[in-house]
This record gives sequence, C-alpha cells and structure tokens, in this order.
Amino acid sequence: MMSQKEAAELRRQKTDLEQQRLELKRKCEQHRSAMNTDELNTNTEQLRSLGDKIDEINEKLTDAPQDSTPKGGVRNMRADINQENFRSSDHYRDAFFRSFMSGKVAESDNEVMAFGKRAITDMNGLSVTSGAEYLVPQTTLSQIKAIITKYGAIYAKVTKYNFNGDVTIPIGTAGTPTNESDGTDTLTFTFTEVAINQQAVVATVSVKNLLMKNSIAGLEAYLAMEIGKYVGLQIENYLVNGSLSTSKFEGIVTAITAAPSAAETYDEVDWDLINDVQAAVESPYGDNGTWMMRRATFFSKFRKATDAEGRPLVVTSGGSGSSTYTLDGRPVIFSTQIAADAFIYGDLDQYIVNETQEFIIEADASAGFAADKTVWRGKVYAGGRPLFAKTAFVYYTYTGE
Repeated sequence: MMSQKEAAELRRQKTDLEQQRLELKRKCEQHRSAMNTDELNTNTEQLRSLGDKIDEINEKLTDAPQDSTPKGGVRNMRADINQENFRSSDHYRDAFFRSFMSGKVAESDNEVMAFGKRAITDMNGLSVTSGAEYLVPQTTLSQIKAIITKYGAIYAKVTKYNFNGDVTIPIGTAGTPTNESDGTDTLTFTFTEVAINQQAVVATVSVKNLLMKNSIAGLEAYLAMEIGKYVGLQIENYLVNGSLSTSKFEGIVTAITAAPSAAETYDEVDWDLINDVQAAVESPYGDNGTWMMRRATFFSKFRKATDAEGRPLVVTSGGSGSSTYTLDGRPVIFSTQIAADAFIYGDLDQYIVNETQEFIIEADASAGFAADKTVWRGKVYAGGRPLFAKTAFVYYTYTGE
C-alpha cells in the first residue's frame, strides 16, 4: 500500500508536469505561425511525452490513499499548516516557486500563499521599495544565508541589527568611573549617534525556462547558490572596501585610509610585527581581535611565523577541508575582498550593520522573453559602518619583494 507521503510526492510531480504541459501548449498557440515543421514536431512530441508521464502517475495513484483535496480543487491545509509553520512547509515552498513559473498564483495555491502575503512592501518611508509580494520560503532563505556566510566570512561575524529602513543608533562607550564619597563607583557612558542608511544589495541570475520546468527543489538549490554567492561577495566587498560616496557601506579600509591615513606597511612577517600589530589595537578591541586576509597571503606570509623562541604562532584545528587557524591565539578569516598581501586586524563586533530581516526574491519573464529565459533577482536591504575604525582596527599593506 502506498504511503500518504509517497502519494503526496506523486501528486506534486503530477502538478509540475501539468504546469509544464500547460506552458508548452500556450507557447505553441502563441508562436505557432513562427515555428517551422521540425519545431512543431518537437513540441508535439514533448506534449505527448508529458501526457504519457501524467498517465503513468495517474495509474500509480489509482490505489493511493485518498487526497484531502476536495472536488473543487482547493486543499484545506489549515489542519497542518498555520501562520507559525507555513514558511517551513513544502506546500508553501512549491506554491511560491510555481507562482513564479506561471506568472500568477494558482487557485489551488491561494490558501497557502495567503499565509506569506507581505504586510510591508515599503522598507523606508517610500524611499526604498522592496517589491516582492510574498515571503521567501524558509528552506530557500536558509540556503541563501548559508551561501552568503560562505562567500562573506567577514560579514558573517560583524554586529547586525534588523531595523527597517534608515536608522540612527546610539552606541554607548564606557568612560572613566566616578568615585563617590560613600565608596561606590558611578559608571559613565558616552553615547555616539551612528546613522546607518540602507541600500539594495542585488544579485541577478538569468535562468533558462527549460531548467525551471525540471524540478522545484533543483531550481531552489540553484537559485540559492547563485544568488547567495553574488550577494555574499558584493556585501563583503562593501564592508571591506565600500565608500559612502558610492554605497551605504563605509568600508573598514576606506575608514582607515581616510585623511589623516592610519594605514601601515610591512616588509616581513616576524615576531616583532605580530606584537606591533596587536599592540596597536588597545583593549577591549584588541582582546577580541581577528586577523583578516586572503588565503594566499596567509600561507605565503604568515603560515610559518614563529615567536622569539622559534615556536610556531599558527595553530590549526579541524579536519581536511574544514581547517580553522589561529595566529598568536586570535582567529584568522580569509576574504578575497582584501587586497593581495594586505591584512586587517581588529574587533569585528565594532562594525555595525543594519540589515532588513527579510530577503527578497523576484522574477521577470518579460526581460528574457526572446531567449526563453526568466530573470531572477535576489536582494537584501542593508548598510553599515565601522565604529571608531582607527581605534578598533589596523590595516597593513606589503612593501617587500
């Protein structure tokens, strides 16, 4: 006897095949006059093949457990899907991507898609419009964020807030305590107003429509990889090198090299350099410092560094393919967005990002109509800047041969 899960999977496959057949029929009807005999024969054969696959599934479903979909075609999903869990359900995920494939929400998907209808489509008082009408499924969101973290390792470590739109955040800094006559100490804080504006960080991917018809799960994984990769690389570049004149991010390097420049140089990695770098970043920032550089810089310049007694300064942990490194006890992060042979050392908690919580996915079939492609766009609204950049970070470039 077929299980409920197996039957549900077959019904999902059938829905996808029926959608493919419907789209192919529409294509044939709209462009028949422009097709030659070979193209017409090919499309006819594809329609026949899709029909055969649907018939095979119908035959398998003959003895399957009864579907909960009523005769009208609208499934009552409220028994197992609610406002708290809809985003993690396969029903919502499949309906979300089906709506992009067909350019509209099918009647049978109306109920589950209603859970994800976005209440806020404007993120910044009419100055930044988000665009997407429905929330991104949780599985897609998790995959994209994992890829962003992989390609934006520094970005993954900074301090993030999730306010909508442009904000001014008061950041407190501890001052010198006041000694009272009764023997108590009064702590004093100085607050710095940090204004952070947001911009759309966008990744655009052009996908052949034929690929979209193959598998929703496959399409989801592909889009998550491509969108996450481009957003991760872009946002990391903004964080390291961004300028407020060209983006809403002030880069760490930009802040340090601004006049009067606090950038330093080195020609050899030795025990003296390691000490000088860490001494330049005072507590508490230096106590929480991270070394940041390209992988090639680390292995060519830092990997063999030793202390005054000749003992290695680099400690490796983890297995093959997942190794992590510390340099004189502080972690090392690799980033391709840092210049070759340069490095940053500092406290990543002191870089503040305001990132709108919801990642957005949009699709536009009209842009690639002639090439039978759909343009997918993923974007996140964010902005950021380092606090006390020349106190919490140092930046060195290489002058040796």
